[in-house]
Amino acid sequence: MHRAETSSKSAGPAVTATNGAPRANGNTAIEQPGDRYKRLPTGAHGLAREDVERDQRDRLRRAMIELIAQRGYPAVRVADLTKLARVSRPTFYSLYEDKEQLTLEAYEDIAGRTAQTSLAAYNVAGSARERLRASIGAYLELCDAEPDAMSLFLFGAFGAGPGALERRNRSLETFERNAETSRDAAPPPPNVALTVKVIFGGLREVAAARLRDGRANELPDLADELTEWAACYERMPPDPVRAPPMTTPPETLAGEELVSQRARAAQGRLPGGRHDLPREVVERSQRERIVDATAEIVAEKGLAGLTIPAIASRAGVSHETFYEMYPSKQDAFLGAQKVGMHQAFATAIETYQKHRELAWSVAVAEGLRVLIDFLVAEPAHARLSIIDTFAASPETLEIRDDLLRSFAYYLSEPERPAVDGIAVPAIAAEAVVGGVWQVIHYYIERGHLGALPTAVPEITYLTLTPFLGPADAAEVAEVALRPPPRWLT
Repeated sequence: MHRAETSSKSAGPAVTATNGAPRANGNTAIEQPGDRYKRLPTGAHGLAREDVERDQRDRLRRAMIELIAQRGYPAVRVADLTKLARVSRPTFYSLYEDKEQLTLEAYEDIAGRTAQTSLAAYNVAGSARERLRASIGAYLELCDAEPDAMSLFLFGAFGAGPGALERRNRSLETFERNAETSRDAAPPPPNVALTVKVIFGGLREVAAARLRDGRANELPDLADELTEWAACYERMPPDPVRAPPMTTPPETLAGEELVSQRARAAQGRLPGGRHDLPREVVERSQRERIVDATAEIVAEKGLAGLTIPAIASRAGVSHETFYEMYPSKQDAFLGAQKVGMHQAFATAIETYQKHRELAWSVAVAEGLRVLIDFLVAEPAHARLSIIDTFAASPETLEIRDDLLRSFAYYLSEPERPAVDGIAVPAIAAEAVVGGVWQVIHYYIERGHLGALPTAVPEITYLTLTPFLGPADAAEVAEVALRPPPRWLT
């Protein structure tokens, strides 16, 4: 597959970014879809059947990548694919069972090439720093050259069903494991170190944010900053702060376990019939029950199992009341996402502000601790906000991105004091927040939400290292292991 053909750069200025905004590419010549998906000659051409099928598969993969970038996976129809790729429907179904199988093939292609490109660049002669720079640079250049394909690799697979997610998780695990074993000759730990996950997560989030905004051309220029950030980490954190490996079976949460502490505190329907409660109190209760029910259903059954009758029944409201609150189930999902993310952010920042007078590093450590405590106490909202957001809609991704930017502010220069001898790259705050978010995502998606508090010291260490250095970050993280009052002993 030719890189230029999968890149939005070759698609003309009408191609849109994943969030639906127009994406300019700077090319003056407008290439028509027919030119990019030109068919092989028909009739007696002397081409082998496997060559014809290879060409048809190639066009269909490129069309799928382009359409997912424009519309998202759920909105792509087979009719759209065959029209754009200039392949008949019977031919499509002779090659693929359905669009999911095609998506898996397209994902495997870009995932394999990403791993090959990045690891090949890393495994060249030079110092460790030079090899890291080469690998990061190759990855960012691939994002710039093939933004639509890399969008599928980084976040487009989330709406494509469990098969795509399983392939994504497997390819990322392999990628991280290969990177772990490439760093030195020592045997790798039982689980891939969280250090590797933070670095890979930060790189993914920095790239994904710009891909969603149609700014992939900015990424190659960030290679030096991202290398400086990634190089600040030691291979493994000190033993006292290292998170224990995930050796227990995944958790299975259902029923009562998915009811949040906030919902339990407000359990009990308001009295029916005539009462003296103000209308705003009744409506607030109904709205809260709807968003809680939405989060619980998505956690149990996934987005496919979310229906308005199911939400109304679990929330104890009529269909009419539901429609008074939310026009659609998508709006209820957005409402649940906003509630979960707002409360997580508000809880963390309130704690941060309380400890700010002690020290900035203390405030960050305590904010992280209560954020994770909140997520553990709200399992349904945690899963919806951290995991299912990717598969929902461009609007949910915008809400998520806004939240990550808000968290990054508290690690940036306006809040963070300077430390002598440490030059912090400008990208560090964004990359750290993205990396930590990906670690949290990893624990929740793998069914280990209950084990997340055991990782708080290491997450604290990895968050603070770029700003304090490894030794001081470890000291703060070790204090986080003590029972309250931690910071007064």
